[in-house]
Parts: sequence; C-alpha cells; structure tokens
Amino acid sequence: MRAVDRTELRGWIGDALSRHDRDARERDEEVSNVTAEEIVDAVWGRLPLDIRRQTTRAQVQASLTMLTARRGIELARDDADGTPGIES
Repeated sequence: MRAVDRTELRGWIGDALSRHDRDARERDEEVSNVTAEEIVDAVWGRLPLDIRRQTTRAQVQASLTMLTARRGIELARDDADGTPGIES
C-alpha cells in the first residue's frame, strides 16, 4: 500500500467537502450546527475507495483542520487589508 501524498489527499478532501456542501444545499439541510465528527464522516464517505485504503480517518481530519485554518487565514487577510489570501 502506498501512502497518499498530502497535497493529493487535500485535493481529494476539498472535492469531497465541496460535494458534501452542494448535497446539503440541494436537500435544504441546516449545516450550521454540524460537528467535526459529522464532517469527517461525510468527507470520508465521499472519498474514492482507493484513497480510503491509502490513508486513515485521522489523516483526513488533520487535512480538514489544515484546510479550514488556511481558509480562515485567507478570509481574515482579505477582510483586514484587501491583500490576496494564501494560495492552496
């Protein structure tokens, strides 16, 4: 079993998270009170089987945390001074 490259994994996670958000909007679900565990479960279930076999749920959660932190920094910078945020 080869390990998934972190950058590749974050790409897959970003795609899975986007699909989760889209599906929730299409079903008119309220997503403001979801837990981190629910998000990890939703993303994990949307990853291709091959990727799930090459990683762990803990790695997925860590990558989600990093993606969330980067997005928060990007938004804060954009709001503070109008400079572009961090590139993914």
